[in-house]
Amino acid sequence: MIKAAICEDSRLDCKMLKEIVCFLMTDRGLDFQVDTYENAETLVEGYSNHPYDLIFLDIMMDEIDGIEAGRRIRAVDTKSEIVYCTSSKDFAIAAYEIHAMGYLLKPYESGRIGAMIDYYIQKHPQKNQNFIEVKSKRKLVVIPYKDIIYMESDNKVVYIHTTTQGAVKVYSKLDAFEEEIKDERFLRCHQSYLVNLQYVAGLIDSDFIMLNDNMIPIRKSGRKLIVKKYEEYLKDSLQKENDK
Repeated sequence: MIKAAICEDSRLDCKMLKEIVCFLMTDRGLDFQVDTYENAETLVEGYSNHPYDLIFLDIMMDEIDGIEAGRRIRAVDTKSEIVYCTSSKDFAIAAYEIHAMGYLLKPYESGRIGAMIDYYIQKHPQKNQNFIEVKSKRKLVVIPYKDIIYMESDNKVVYIHTTTQGAVKVYSKLDAFEEEIKDERFLRCHQSYLVNLQYVAGLIDSDFIMLNDNMIPIRKSGRKLIVKKYEEYLKDSLQKENDK
């Protein structure tokens, strides 16, 4: 998960930036959390107890400005990436001294912000484990997690059912994919099935019904735990939507 923070004393700018960041991260299939702060004091207070991966930091703020806030953050966290936000180009040198990853000029442009997010992902590939690479029909196929509806095992073959490429046939074991994909969206609900919970429409008897109307069986052994994990995922997803 990418833990991001936006520190912006203008409520309008803060709201706009959060909407753009959330949209772009969702569009890229990223797992993320975005917190907002209206002043730098709140951000830096006890920062070491709640560090962030990516910080969008306004420069022109009262009391503690963005440059000073960056210095205080750097004193306890050298790994976080800071993107400075301002309507002036006059602070570029100061931002460089903080080892900022980037510099966004207002008014905010989604294209520029998207490029900044993409740059962050390139610098931190471990935060972007949101796709798999498989060989199918002698070709290398890249499948984003967000495009996978479910995986179905049949003997030594796995069919990866996707929203964009249909069913991709791979000679492998489902256990290998379960081990590779470390993502809360995916749940092994049966010996032969690994489902992406974001495509589960609901429960009918002992089956998951998917958004494409396919029925995926839930194994009898451990069924209560599987249903509980689905309900927890659903609850967390709704909470994230409410927080956006």
